[in-house]
Amino acid sequence: MGEKVEYLQSLTRFDFKNIYTEVEKKPGPVAVRFDINTPINNEGRINQNGEVNLRLEENAYLIKAYSQIAPLLLMGHQGRKEPQGKKPDKDFVNLLDHHQILSNISGIRIHFVEWAYGEAWEDYAANVEKFVVNLRKGEAILLDNTRIWDFEKKFNPVDCPYISFFQDIGLSAFINDALPVWHREDASLMFARHIAPVVIGHLSMKELRIQRKIINEPGKKIIIIGGKKPKFETIPKLAEIMDVLTAGVTGILTAKFSGYEVGPKNEELLKDCFKGMDRELQEYQTTVEDYNIIYPLDFVLSQPQNTSPNNRLNVSLEDLNKPQYQDYLIYDIGKQTLKQYTKQVNSGNYDWRIRAGPNGVYEEGFNNGIKLIENILGTGFVAVGGDTVEELQKNGICKPIMYSDGAILLGGGSHIEGFAGTPYPCIEDLIMHDGKSW
Repeated sequence: MGEKVEYLQSLTRFDFKNIYTEVEKKPGPVAVRFDINTPINNEGRINQNGEVNLRLEENAYLIKAYSQIAPLLLMGHQGRKEPQGKKPDKDFVNLLDHHQILSNISGIRIHFVEWAYGEAWEDYAANVEKFVVNLRKGEAILLDNTRIWDFEKKFNPVDCPYISFFQDIGLSAFINDALPVWHREDASLMFARHIAPVVIGHLSMKELRIQRKIINEPGKKIIIIGGKKPKFETIPKLAEIMDVLTAGVTGILTAKFSGYEVGPKNEELLKDCFKGMDRELQEYQTTVEDYNIIYPLDFVLSQPQNTSPNNRLNVSLEDLNKPQYQDYLIYDIGKQTLKQYTKQVNSGNYDWRIRAGPNGVYEEGFNNGIKLIENILGTGFVAVGGDTVEELQKNGICKPIMYSDGAILLGGGSHIEGFAGTPYPCIEDLIMHDGKSW
């Protein structure tokens, strides 16, 4: 593995704490790029019964603090506009629900400028500017989903519309508090240093401190990778510095590439999840062959049309392809896997135990992954990622993790890439150009 890439020391001079005495020297609004991407239900809305999503809650409290130094322009995204090789993302919606939740929690006045279907950026920006004129300290404007705009994914400093817009309104500073998307080169992350001083927000600096410890501190480390969106390219690098267990769809795929037949329904699941990713799949198969990537010994199966508790079967990996299970789909890791993973983690003298991605379909009450967390939490336990946070909240386990000296990081894929030593484009760019002086 190449040199370690960690940014905490390099970003000290960009720490948000330095903005308090500096921002008053240059009047004007402050832009904040944060990550409020939140699971959406089938009606395209945020579920607001029960606990508020942790990303929204933590950011709401922070924007209240940030708004005391200057009026704010808030920038965030929701979902993906055009997922590669897949149908449009149901999570790609506007930020109306986010606005309501942020307003309720923060208690400050937040104006939401909603995008009208078909509206050009120039017209939308002119509408935003009308609100900026009367914006005061202690108030904020929430711009609509940054991924509405095609230029968000094609940053070019020569013609990026953000640059001229924020110059015109007299942007005084930019707070980058969006570590969960630092592994991307989005325009909303890259534009600011061309026109204003950039500082790194509190949430991102907090998560960087934990990331740095995991990267640099000696001792044994283990990661449990679940979910549906594995970072295939990072797993070989991770496997060189820590033990790797798999679960979720990643675990099914790993078992398949290890020579097991997983049954027709699960083959269909893998094809759907990884459509258009033939190259990545080939590379991951090589990874499985070259490294000791651990996969589940058994799974919990059910039928898609009936996932009730009385229609759940615990089936060993060797039996998945038997005829009686051809109509069944994997929904969770099995009891033997839970026992074996618990034993390996707890008896392995690991200084860091990382959980990245759900181990099963937690939305429908499959919770062996939660039982695994309960068995291994404590000092050195770290849960990462938005889907993981949603799973933890649904099962009421966030506080037990934090109160037992564990940690929850809102960044998912960005931390996985950080652990593996992959550079962050917007941070590399900031450090290389030394930001912009006040």
